[in-house]
Amino acid sequence: MARKRSPRTKEIPTDARTGRVVETVGRRVRVRDDEGERVCFLSGHRAVIGDRVRWVPAQGEGGKIVAVEPRERALVRMDHRGREQVLASNLGGLLIAVSAREPGFRAALLDRYMVAADVFGLDAALVVTKTDLGVDDETELQIARRTEHADLPVFRTSIDPKAGIEELEAFLAEHATGRPWALVGSSGVGKTSLVQVLLPDLDVGPVAEISEFWGTGKHTTTHSRLFALPGGGEIADSPGIRNFTPAGLTAQDIGRHFPRVRDLVCKYRDCLHRPGEEGCVAEEELSEPLMDSYRTLLGQVTEVQDRRY
Repeated sequence: MARKRSPRTKEIPTDARTGRVVETVGRRVRVRDDEGERVCFLSGHRAVIGDRVRWVPAQGEGGKIVAVEPRERALVRMDHRGREQVLASNLGGLLIAVSAREPGFRAALLDRYMVAADVFGLDAALVVTKTDLGVDDETELQIARRTEHADLPVFRTSIDPKAGIEELEAFLAEHATGRPWALVGSSGVGKTSLVQVLLPDLDVGPVAEISEFWGTGKHTTTHSRLFALPGGGEIADSPGIRNFTPAGLTAQDIGRHFPRVRDLVCKYRDCLHRPGEEGCVAEEELSEPLMDSYRTLLGQVTEVQDRRY
């Protein structure tokens, strides 16, 4: 019987350089090191903003990624097929953007990003955008219910007129130095507008419009970018995601990380807080919208678990 060969580990070329991914566009990335920046092809590797990579010069002015170093504190989501997708790595925290209006406040999405921060060991802060349009009482109530027992700073901002921007800048200068914070939220909440007001001297442009640095004009592929802020700190901006589910969760994990739910003391320690469970206190202590949000996430994760096993 033939002996199976062990898979070979590709050797990293001796002339490989070390850099950090600061922008991604489809199958290419922009890498920054002490000598400047260069567009690199992934060449069989997958890299995301924040990754520390090894690369070698390629033909012309390009480069080729030859290795991605181990990631720390990555933001990972589960796609609709149950597969894991890394969105950014080596982060310090999540700056969760929600809009007061246009589009309306999505409490369930905020819940999921708060779960992700807790699961992946990231700090978090909430940015409420478009407050000049008004924040209704129900939205304020939903925000209060999720933040009153959590160490979650809340910034209420607007672009025109400017409000809350200086406070946010000061916070990022203190907390996003050393490790960038990822700016996350659904499409339309004003993330790119927020980046623009934080970087008034740089035309950040819509996410779908990529500068001529890439040599091929405009793209509509996935685009993420890391920005150094004038006052200190870094933020990572990326396209809005309609649906976000943290990866790597089991049904039991959700209750341990979900805001407010993790503080419940039910009759049984392994209570999943589903309707009708004996000794469950969830419906007595928590609001119906919060429980609906929790149970929707629980159902999605349970479905993926059942498919796998």
